[in-house]
Amino acid sequence: MLIVFLGDSITQGLGVSRSGQNYANLLHKKLQLLSSQPIEIVNFGASAMQVNETRMKYEKKLMELQPDIIVFAHGITESIVREHKRYLRFMPKRWRKPGWMDPRPYYSTRKPRRWLEMLESGLRWRVKVVLIKVMGGKPWMHIDDFKQHTTEFTLNLLNHNKQTKIILLAPGDIEEKFFPGSSESMEKYRLVLEDIYEKCRPTKRVFMCNSSGYLHKWNDYFKDRFHPNETGHDKIAKALMDTIVHNSLLEYNHALKEVSR
Repeated sequence: MLIVFLGDSITQGLGVSRSGQNYANLLHKKLQLLSSQPIEIVNFGASAMQVNETRMKYEKKLMELQPDIIVFAHGITESIVREHKRYLRFMPKRWRKPGWMDPRPYYSTRKPRRWLEMLESGLRWRVKVVLIKVMGGKPWMHIDDFKQHTTEFTLNLLNHNKQTKIILLAPGDIEEKFFPGSSESMEKYRLVLEDIYEKCRPTKRVFMCNSSGYLHKWNDYFKDRFHPNETGHDKIAKALMDTIVHNSLLEYNHALKEVSR
């Protein structure tokens, strides 16, 4: 069984990559205990990756791989409300990189460096908040474009890969204090995923997973209250496992199942 993960920095595992405790790896470990067949995973998640970029880079590859399950975790980076780029020309050069006006998710353990990181991070996100509230902001990808790319991508994969199942992993939580307007925006993009799910339900090959209900605000997140910490990733893995088990997407290790009883 092959499971492929698509998404942004959360899927990639920002903040937990050194320990390897991202939800893709954790789900792999959980499923190996239940499955009667070998499980392989491929994680195509990358920082700031949007669905149109995933399509351009991996759509043909996915058709070649024909995975058993695709975990589609887009709708987060696309929906976050950002400052208008034209106002960033007055900012330090490195602040102009995608996402660099956001608060840091974690800080150095070395005190002098930690203080500098906290100072710069606090300044960055406060400037961003002011820019958005005064000058307005917008998501990186318009919701209509997100809907079109996601719908086309889903249908293309279903039509080409006859055995592939797709799990739409809904956007999680985000702190309004650091990301003004993003909670409401993310809810709209979540509804797009739910609409696609409803339209594809007759195929019995598209499923919805809402991990937000599994995570605690904000104990399961890093300091930016956007990227999940190791506990948060474990809970996302649990949400995905529940979706897989509930919809019978796995061939179970019946011997292990009997022993566990």
